[in-house]
This record gives sequence, C-alpha cells and structure tokens, in this order.
Amino acid sequence: MQRTASTHPEGFTFLVWSGVGVGVLEERREGPLPKYFLSPGERVCLDERVLPQRQPEWLRGRHACKQVVRELLGPELLMHRVEVLPGPQGEPQLHLQEGPGPLDVSISHTRTLSVAAVTSRGQVGVDVEPMAPVAERLWHFFLSPAERARCEREPELALRLWVLKEALYKVLRPPQPIPLRSLVPELGEGVLRLAPPFEWELSFTFLPLRNHLLAVVHS
Repeated sequence: MQRTASTHPEGFTFLVWSGVGVGVLEERREGPLPKYFLSPGERVCLDERVLPQRQPEWLRGRHACKQVVRELLGPELLMHRVEVLPGPQGEPQLHLQEGPGPLDVSISHTRTLSVAAVTSRGQVGVDVEPMAPVAERLWHFFLSPAERARCEREPELALRLWVLKEALYKVLRPPQPIPLRSLVPELGEGVLRLAPPFEWELSFTFLPLRNHLLAVVHS
C-alpha cells in the first residue's frame, strides 16, 4: 500500500492500493467531531438510528469516507454533498449529488481509529483491529477446524485471518448471514480465492498501522 498524502491536521491519513483509496482517522482528543459535514439525511440517521455511545465512531467513519472521496475527486467537492447512508442490509452506501458514477465504500472502527475504503471499480471491504492476540475462546466463531489447528501452531495467524475474513465478508455481502468460519480462503501472493458457492478471486493486502492491523479486500 502506498502512502500518498501526509497526515492532515485533524489526524487523517490517506493511502492508495490497487485502485482503492483508504482513509484513516484518529480519535479526536479534544472531543467528538463537529457535524458540519453531514447531509440532512445523515443527521436524521445519526439521531434516529445510532446509539449515543456509537455516535463518535459513526461520525469518524463518515468523515474519513468523505475525506477519501475528496482526495480521489478533488478538494473542491463539498463534504455535505457526499452522503453515506445505510443500505438494505445496513451496509454503508455512498451517494454523490454530482460527479462520476457509483463509488463503493466500506467502513471499519476500533475505539481509537476509523477506516474507510472507497473505489470506483468493483466492491471493497475493509477491517481494522488492535494488534493484539485473539483469545482462543473466540477462534471457533471465525476459524474452520483446519484453520484452528494451524493457529495452534501459529497463534499470530488468528488475528490476520480474523481481520481478513471481516473485510472479505463486507465484499461478499451475502443475502443471508453466514458464519465467518465457513469462509475458508485460499491465499496466494496478494490473491484470495474462495471455493463454491462463491468461486471468487479477489485481491487483498494487510497494513500494520498505529498498533492496529488493517486488511483490505477488493473484487
């Protein structure tokens, strides 16, 4: 992944990988983000659908997404004219009041970081997690039996598979929920392949970032 812009004053960093723009926004120490960048529809969504304790990270994720769009399309684009609203399954969908065709978006949060990935080509998924061991009691939620056996020998692999599968799930967007442990990707050099019923071949990358691990998957 290539870093293409210096960190902005508000703690935003922009990166590019394989046609995907990625924005990372740090938690504000001086309090929550102001809401000036929200569209009217986003303000309604925030007030009616987002729990108060989730609002700071929700705001960070939307702000990061809109900053990425401005990096991709130009700083003259007003942020409140870029709208990110929930889709049919709750996934974020990006709408532009003016500009090029559809853009696909994925957003992920931790307590201190929000990450947004945007592309005009295909679908994208992103996930970010703290760089810490994943408790073994959680392994059965996202690892297949063969993957669990491998992680017993290589415990650090569990975090990479967790972050990767979360990002992969956001790309697949199955019409019905499926367990992460049923997704068993075959990993090549930057290429991820899935067995039936998906039979997809996708690109992926990892990025260690500020004591976090970031994964991006792109169709």
